[in-house]
Amino acid sequence: MKKVISLLLAGVMLFFSCMPVTAATNTLTMTSSSPITSGAILKNYTWDIADGNVKAAVIEVDLNDPYVQLEVVPGKGKFTQRSTVSAMADRTDAIAMVNGDFYNTKAEGAPIGTTVIDGELASSQSFLNDVYCLGITSDRTAAIEQFSFSGSVTAQNGEKRNLSGLNKTFYWEETTGLHSHIGRLHLYNDLWGGTKRGMDSYVGVPAEIMVKDNQVTAVAFEGGFDSAVPEGCYIIHGDGGADFLKENFEVGDMIQINYQYKPEQDWQMVIGGHALLVDNGQMVSYTKDLSALGGVRARTAAGISKDGKTVYIVAVEGRTSSSKGITLGNLSLLMTKLGAWKAVNLDGGGSTTLVSRPLGETERTRIINPEKNGSERSVVEGLGVFSTAPQGLIKGIFVNGSDTLLIGETVEYSLKAYDQYYNPVTDTSVIELTEDTGLGKIDGHKFTALQAGTGNIIAVNGSSKATKSITVIGKDGLSALELSIDQKEYADGSTHQLSAKATLKDGTKKDVNASALQWSVEGFDGTIDAAGKLTIGQLGDTKEGYVKASYDGMETTLKLKFTEDENVQLTIDSKTLLKNGEASQMDVAPTIVNDRTMVPVRFIAEALGGMVEWHEDIQTAYIVYQDNMVEVPIQSTTIHVNGEAKTIDTPSQIIADRTMIPLRAVAEGLGLDISFDSTTRVITITQP
Repeated sequence: MKKVISLLLAGVMLFFSCMPVTAATNTLTMTSSSPITSGAILKNYTWDIADGNVKAAVIEVDLNDPYVQLEVVPGKGKFTQRSTVSAMADRTDAIAMVNGDFYNTKAEGAPIGTTVIDGELASSQSFLNDVYCLGITSDRTAAIEQFSFSGSVTAQNGEKRNLSGLNKTFYWEETTGLHSHIGRLHLYNDLWGGTKRGMDSYVGVPAEIMVKDNQVTAVAFEGGFDSAVPEGCYIIHGDGGADFLKENFEVGDMIQINYQYKPEQDWQMVIGGHALLVDNGQMVSYTKDLSALGGVRARTAAGISKDGKTVYIVAVEGRTSSSKGITLGNLSLLMTKLGAWKAVNLDGGGSTTLVSRPLGETERTRIINPEKNGSERSVVEGLGVFSTAPQGLIKGIFVNGSDTLLIGETVEYSLKAYDQYYNPVTDTSVIELTEDTGLGKIDGHKFTALQAGTGNIIAVNGSSKATKSITVIGKDGLSALELSIDQKEYADGSTHQLSAKATLKDGTKKDVNASALQWSVEGFDGTIDAAGKLTIGQLGDTKEGYVKASYDGMETTLKLKFTEDENVQLTIDSKTLLKNGEASQMDVAPTIVNDRTMVPVRFIAEALGGMVEWHEDIQTAYIVYQDNMVEVPIQSTTIHVNGEAKTIDTPSQIIADRTMIPLRAVAEGLGLDISFDSTTRVITITQP
């Protein structure tokens, strides 16, 4: 049977076509470069092309360095067990990792190309046209080659059949158009973690035999084994009846399994890829139709230098807020710009992710994010950067912490370091912290500022040294000092945490350590300790008091009110009035007139303890509250506040036989505070 069907690869249909190249509008710009381990450097780039701005990350691996290693990492440790790049890196403690080969999203989850792990073939090459793989030989030379597979199974009676692959999911061969598994034999070892092998709706009832030490240990001729491959064993899988297995094998038989892959070299690592991007330092003219892998997307690629001693691991972010992505044509162009002599396309799009351990850090950071700023896709394998370097002498130090301090402030500086092999140094206690400022004192890794000025914090270990500039700011560097308190329910003996924030002359705000302030109280019984904790004494009838703080001679005050403010709440179009939370009913509701809130004056004034007089003859309301009086004539845009005329844009009026006043204008004249919640339509009137 022949069926024309495409291989589903990481969510896209695999076809093959020439891709146009979009010309770059600007030069490729390196934004940062840093070693991540001995023999590996992470470089970050931006590239402004016609499609938009592009963010790319490149790990350059120097195979001349004996400590750096490139390894293929299967998902969660086996094929069929997919995992994110971050999880694979965490599980294996990789220095850096990127996603690897394409895979059939509709199948169990295994790479389509050749995979070699620790010198052993882990997955054979699928029968596809013009696909390439990245490999590294035992003499630490990289190559990008086309791989092939062949093998055979020979029964004890001499019967022999071809072996079509190792650890393969089903697919449709491009060379023949045939299904990969129907009428074929495939070999699976204990790297295959799934219970199904090459299964889809096109195959019949499979037959399987289990082999250990070249001897058949079990047979399952009607449906195969419902289990993963046991450790140290092989399963030979036949689809569509698999008469060869049924007719030639029984438990106890000896069996001969032979297979080989080409090119025949001492490969230590191979990872599958796709189309060739660069050959002999030049962009290729594609022989494969790449149209379904086209468009502007995230991309992953691997390239090598002419001498095979440098590997370029490349990831381009796509369809995110910070990077548009690129076409395959521009991926080819990018690889030539990076200096690749030969390069191959790896799985891209939603699979593209790169993580790396920053210098001096023990944890990895995601450098290239998934498409659409989403979550990482679980993939079948990753290409990881590892190191075998020993712990060496400290080479570099980073000092992290505040560079702007206030007098009296204590800062503990975080120290990170790396050794001569760029391993992170976990024990930073061996690093001494000193200062050349004379501005304070050092205690371990803590610095306490004692006077204003500028200077340096210095971290030292042997010949390694790092300097951090600091500024200690006195009152001359501040424009304001503000106090706040954590909660305002005061009672005899209650405690409250005070905090302070300074506004610097440049407008930035900075928290002030309570110990840097001189504290005092006024107007009430209370104490404040050095940490800024206020303890209330006996309040009695005390209604308010003050907390005072000074910094280097600058003083500020916080007013405390020990009794709750009287407040009245009203809701637009509701006759319910709340006074300090207690409800009562009015005979007319607040309303909106000409975008102004109109309220019944008598209810509001009396609720707050004020008084209203109505003079019918002149159609004027007189509102008296505390020391203020407001004269409000009906249908007039002029009111008088304590005898002073003020113009308002909406006059008072009679509604439902009640005098309705423009709330904000009148309330402010009486010295009241007004707030309005547009969502709930609630008006709050508060005594200041």
